[in-house]
Amino acid sequence: MTLFRDLRRLGATLLAPVMLSTALLVACGGGTQQVQSFVPARLIVFGDENSMIENDGNGDGFKYTVNDRSASTGKCLALPTFAQSLASLYGLVFEQCNPNGDMPKAFIRAQRLATVEDASTGLAQQLASQADLNSHDMVSVMIGNNDIIELYERTQSGMAAADAIAEARRRGGLVAAQVNAMLATGARAIVFTVPDLSSSPYAARASLSDPGASKLLSDLTYQFNAYMRTKIDSSAYDGRNYGLVLADDIVAAMAGSPASFLTSPAIANAPACILPDVTSADAVATAVLACDLNTLVNGATQTSHLWASDRHIGSGAHNRIGSQAAARARGNPF
Repeated sequence: MTLFRDLRRLGATLLAPVMLSTALLVACGGGTQQVQSFVPARLIVFGDENSMIENDGNGDGFKYTVNDRSASTGKCLALPTFAQSLASLYGLVFEQCNPNGDMPKAFIRAQRLATVEDASTGLAQQLASQADLNSHDMVSVMIGNNDIIELYERTQSGMAAADAIAEARRRGGLVAAQVNAMLATGARAIVFTVPDLSSSPYAARASLSDPGASKLLSDLTYQFNAYMRTKIDSSAYDGRNYGLVLADDIVAAMAGSPASFLTSPAIANAPACILPDVTSADAVATAVLACDLNTLVNGATQTSHLWASDRHIGSGAHNRIGSQAAARARGNPF
């Protein structure tokens, strides 16, 4: 956990730090003992494309990371995303990855290129599309990746860095408000912080013309995550209601010591997928969705690179984030 670092940096802008620290430590799986396992009837996945599987029409869909399409059937089961790892813990399947034709009980409400407050794809709209959320459901929430990049790019068009950071804080708080609304239905939640984008290939490219890019992307990611984490209502919800997965810490650890987490050549700052010379979010998403073991850069393997594209995490990061999500789901006293 990095909670005390969060509270120290945010200082007086946050309320009741002692109560928050206790609640968040519980939410992360510490300080509690599980009494009875919670087995959800459904898993509802909210967020952006990092949580998605795009249906190929045959229940064997594609993901926004490295895809392994080498099997004759069930291609989508290889190199699972963190959302798939969570669904597998409960034996639930998504319609978009259902080669055996089972009854789908895991549902993707996440939207491609979603930002927190987008009028059509934002988190409030996603939640509204699942009006029957209830105490038998588990929800998964990861959103903010596209927000961080949008806010950074706005600083390149004249927005002050301080204003971008303030907006990142506000949007993180909006995510927390939607998580509070989900928890109010009785559903349990696994909430993910946004991966640290300061070590991404996107940051590396931006730094060529803007030496402060990585630092600003780090600050934006940090402030977004800190406000999301600390604005979940600690007076009403704790580890009995939700678990927190520190995707930012996982990605930062992998970036800091790639050889400890990735197979040779262990690359942390370049994409695994061969990508066209594009920079728009839509074009990058389209390219990485089509990425498989036959379209990797020279020398890359399915687990050699931290990032699949300039902004989408690779299969190794998905695996580690998914493992922590499963641990939270097993360990919290839902």
